[in-house]
Amino acid sequence: MPSPHPLQSLYRRPGFLLKRCHQVSMAIFLDEFRKFNVTQSQYGCLRFLQKYSDIDQIAVGRLVGLDRSTAGLVIKALSDRGLIERVINRADKRRMRLRIAPAGEELLGEMASAAARAHERVLSGLPRELHSKFLAMLEQFLSGHDALIDVDDV
Repeated sequence: MPSPHPLQSLYRRPGFLLKRCHQVSMAIFLDEFRKFNVTQSQYGCLRFLQKYSDIDQIAVGRLVGLDRSTAGLVIKALSDRGLIERVINRADKRRMRLRIAPAGEELLGEMASAAARAHERVLSGLPRELHSKFLAMLEQFLSGHDALIDVDDV
């Protein structure tokens, strides 16, 4: 019986495997979304603002899984491209309210088929009958670490 590869203990670490899964997922996203010139974070913010309008940047960042500084950069990039609008918050003038702009809505429509293809390509590494189980296991992993994002928590 052949001995295990010397790096097997590295390659079988959960963190390493999760990182590699993320790298594969990102590569697929970048391939499918290249022509739209958006990052995964920008896409997530646009999708979120499409459903939940008039919330502040901190809330958007938290609900998309971004730290404050990254959320600020993502929101600025989307605003500079005219994909979202910043509106003064009457209750707290230091916190701008965000909403998707018509150009953002249009871009999301153009990206819908790329999003569906990326989703299918990411899951294509598994047999179709395991897709929902795999996603459920990922959610359970996050839940077990109290890391699920709850939209009602904002």
